[in-house]
Amino acid sequence: MTAILLFILPIGFCVMAAVFLLASRGVNRRGAWLGLVAIVLAAPFFFWLGAFSEQFTAGQCYSSAIHSIANAVAATDDPAALAGQIRALPLHGYETSCVQVEAAAVKLPHADVR
Repeated sequence: MTAILLFILPIGFCVMAAVFLLASRGVNRRGAWLGLVAIVLAAPFFFWLGAFSEQFTAGQCYSSAIHSIANAVAATDDPAALAGQIRALPLHGYETSCVQVEAAAVKLPHADVR
C-alpha cells in the first residue's frame, strides 16, 4: 500500500500545484511562491496521514480476525483438527492480506460465537 501512496503522492502534488497556480494568476509572485512552498511542506503530512489511516484500518481488520480465531479456540471440541485449520489460514508474513485471513477465520467452527 505504501508503494501506491508513494506513486500517487507526486501526482497529487502536481495537480495541487497546477490548481494553485491557475487560481493565483492575479496574485503577486511572492504570494504564489509562498503558496507553492506551503503545498510542498504539507505533502509529507498528508502522506503520513494516509499511511496512518491505512495502518489503523489494517489493525481493525486483524483484531476482528484474531477475535474469530479466539472464539473458535475457546469453543473447540477437537483441538487437533482446529490447529490444522488455523495452520491452513492464508498467512504469508508481511505479504499477508488481512481480508483473506479474516474471511478464512470466520469459516472456522464456532468462530462467530461471542
